[in-house]
Amino acid sequence: MSGVVTVLSLGGTIFMTQDAAGQRAAPDDDAGARLLAAALGGTPIASRALANTSSSDIRPHHLRDALEAARRAVDEGAPGVVLTHGTDTLEESAFLLDRYWDREEPLVVTGAMRPASELGADGPANLRDAVRTARAPSARGLGVLVVLDGHAHRAGEVAKVSSRSVAAFASAPSGPLAIVEAQDLRLLHRPLPRPAPLPGAPAAALPRVPLLTAGMDEDLSLLDHLPPGERIGLVVAGVGMGHVSPAAMPRLRRLIDEGTPVVVATRIPSGGTSTHHYAYPGSEVDLLESGAVMAGLLPPAKSRLLLQALLADGAGRERIRAAFADYAS
Repeated sequence: MSGVVTVLSLGGTIFMTQDAAGQRAAPDDDAGARLLAAALGGTPIASRALANTSSSDIRPHHLRDALEAARRAVDEGAPGVVLTHGTDTLEESAFLLDRYWDREEPLVVTGAMRPASELGADGPANLRDAVRTARAPSARGLGVLVVLDGHAHRAGEVAKVSSRSVAAFASAPSGPLAIVEAQDLRLLHRPLPRPAPLPGAPAAALPRVPLLTAGMDEDLSLLDHLPPGERIGLVVAGVGMGHVSPAAMPRLRRLIDEGTPVVVATRIPSGGTSTHHYAYPGSEVDLLESGAVMAGLLPPAKSRLLLQALLADGAGRERIRAAFADYAS
């Protein structure tokens, strides 16, 4: 395609430099221009810095700005858009953006595990590959993609699996979607259809939805101390196929009876939740019969974001259940 790829930046390690001792990486406003020059050479792009912050400080309004800028870029002729982002919450931002991305052109999120000043920095190669992906014919219609370490991942499946390695991201259950090559993606499997995008854009501030982790003898008594406004919805990171201690069930039933949506994911990295394997107290069958929603293949953090986005759009119980059914395992 003949258009110029737009590169938007929210910062992250990819645009950080270290001190003289090679430690204490921090945002560097000058690193962006150097990185773009090193990664792309003479490749024409349009670039715009939206922010330069760590990903732990990314807020919904940052993603709203990025989404609006990306839509505007493709509507003006860009074949695709790249967004740089810190890796800590990259998978969450990519997922939330994907739930709203309603264009055929790809929106590609990338970052780096090593600061721009470090020997062997991975940012230039990741940025080059992200721009290639944004132009790739095979990337059209695939929504938001995450590109790092030579691979492209779908936003709903990718997760950060290492806090240190440059091979920090993986996708479950099918592995990466593609290898990034110079002219196109080499698809490794046929992608499943995307869920229908949500309307509009993320709210500037999402509803407060606690994410609690279930474990041995965990009765979720913390719920007793949360003011009503702090629990408009609840996500539980359950054990196994989405199970909780029987001691937690009375509190979960009470919340559900009061009208609070409760989504149960699993803290296990792969396999997702079930709907029918077990029927003891605290099992998935018990939870479903009590009115909870099972998250399927969505991990806890992404489940929380989807529930927040749905609640911000005024979704009721049946619409919430239907949205999570798209991720059933």
